[in-house]
Amino acid sequence: MANVLVTGATGFIGTQLVRHLSARGDRVTCLVRSTSDRRGLQAFDPQFIVGDLSDRRSLDDAVRDCDVVFNLAGTTKALRKREFEQANLLGPRLLAEACADRDTPPTLVHVSSLAAAGPCNGSTLRSETDEPAPVSDYGKSKLGGESALLEYADSVPISILRPPIVLGPGDRDGFEMFGGIAKWNLHLVPGIADHLFSVIHVDDLCHALVLVATAGMRVCHNATDRRGIYFAAADETPTYAELGQMIGRSLGKQHVWIVRSPSPLIWTIATINSGVSRLRGRPHILSIDKAREATAGSWACDAARLRRETGFQPAKTLQERIDETTSWYVDNGWIKRGR
Repeated sequence: MANVLVTGATGFIGTQLVRHLSARGDRVTCLVRSTSDRRGLQAFDPQFIVGDLSDRRSLDDAVRDCDVVFNLAGTTKALRKREFEQANLLGPRLLAEACADRDTPPTLVHVSSLAAAGPCNGSTLRSETDEPAPVSDYGKSKLGGESALLEYADSVPISILRPPIVLGPGDRDGFEMFGGIAKWNLHLVPGIADHLFSVIHVDDLCHALVLVATAGMRVCHNATDRRGIYFAAADETPTYAELGQMIGRSLGKQHVWIVRSPSPLIWTIATINSGVSRLRGRPHILSIDKAREATAGSWACDAARLRRETGFQPAKTLQERIDETTSWYVDNGWIKRGR
């Protein structure tokens, strides 16, 4: 049993991680904003500390008695580059600083993103030793957060996990893909060519996070092998079109119509969305920044290091995980099965 702090606990991944840790018997504390909806966490009976990664005083309180810190706080959508940097770069730096000021610093496991590494070179899966080449402001801010943490590698035991697309119960971003297939039998695929995409189910990601905390290597400043950084992914690496067909099978559909979106169309839609977002003051899921990622090619990574160093193995096949996710959406009234 350990004393564990989870930041970003009210999010999709954070809620599932708190559930996972509570089932293990860990004592869980969640750092939450005063405006955060905590209802999804109350069944797991964690402690709450009100604050965020920009508030050093609340961070000092949050890390005081912790053995392990899982940092899931951050943002995937923003109107401006500086908003990404505030959440994904400056926040992790302040958290690491608070950990470093402890007499015995806790282990810090930071959730970054495949976007920090950048897309693949053709069909070659990304590995941790590849030179990062993010293409979006989001990816650059996540890489900046990793770099900020490396500054504290000599005083805080830190590991970094870079997940790809994460699917699972309660995921609203992934629901857009499931919902379109369920309602219209259509799957929108970015670009004309077939590109590979890594995916991981949230339960497998939570398992990977615990393994990294307990058995993973720690980052080392200026290490050429980038030790302590891990990709996590399912064993299968489908194309985005194949992923749509897998979702279709889980919905009982014999075939899903694939609609390919040329890059100029993606950029046009993203430009319109970004203009509307600025007027409304709310970022859109398909922004200019996301268009940079959508038109960059394959987003696939090799989880061999994670398997080798921690013993990680996905509990089920990707199709089984997609079936589970679909069943949750159906059982909770988000979508309907049918042909």
